[in-house]
Amino acid sequence: MIRLFSLVTLAALCALPASAAANPSFTVQQVTEDASVDLPSKVTHQLAITAGATAETVSIRTDGKPTISGATVDEQTTAEPSFAPCDGRWTRVHDALGGASSTDTRITVAPGATASVQTARAFTQAPWASETLDATWTITPAQGMPFKLTSTAPDYRGALGVELDFSVALVAEKVLTVTGTAGTDVSSGKVQLWGYAPRAKRATRLAVTRVRDGAWSIRSLRLPKAGVWEFYARYRTATKAYANDASACGTKIGVAEMR
Repeated sequence: MIRLFSLVTLAALCALPASAAANPSFTVQQVTEDASVDLPSKVTHQLAITAGATAETVSIRTDGKPTISGATVDEQTTAEPSFAPCDGRWTRVHDALGGASSTDTRITVAPGATASVQTARAFTQAPWASETLDATWTITPAQGMPFKLTSTAPDYRGALGVELDFSVALVAEKVLTVTGTAGTDVSSGKVQLWGYAPRAKRATRLAVTRVRDGAWSIRSLRLPKAGVWEFYARYRTATKAYANDASACGTKIGVAEMR
């Protein structure tokens, strides 16, 4: 299914100075879409660049490595994504877009020719509610200031992941209170709290609680021993609207023995 966005093209032309407004022109399309309930969910976006009476050189930053036709590729560099390491034993990297890189490409379009720059966006794991398959091009023309164009993807119709966050407070000797969030619209499923006890090789499940209105809590969690604990949370779904998920990093807290 192809969708043309004339308003996006108009915005692109307005972003250019008067001397470059008619040369080159930009059009955004979706050439394929498969925002189905099954992963991977994929959408391919296309940017068309039409040169005027003279050749046009344009620098473009895309999500992922683009497929380019109708132009000469002068230079291309790709930057791989990086993830901050967790300060603990538990790590669960959320990467719904499958390690999507960014690519800077400089192309030259011949006079009167139209170049195509396609970029594909795909979910390889359940995305969080804030994530989309939209594509954004950052464009730097030979004349004028850099600007951005965005192609809006269809709504993802599959199960969403649940972004978990929580804090831990010591309220008495070896007794904790845990308060957390699970996304503003989540009102189903349960959260399991897991923990690595001091010097333990494996984590154990410490408590289970329900999610209500995007929040969850565990009151008066009594620990069996003092020392440095590391906690993480797991979400377990109860509907097809959400997928099982887990917190990205562990949370450490020192529990002292009172004498």
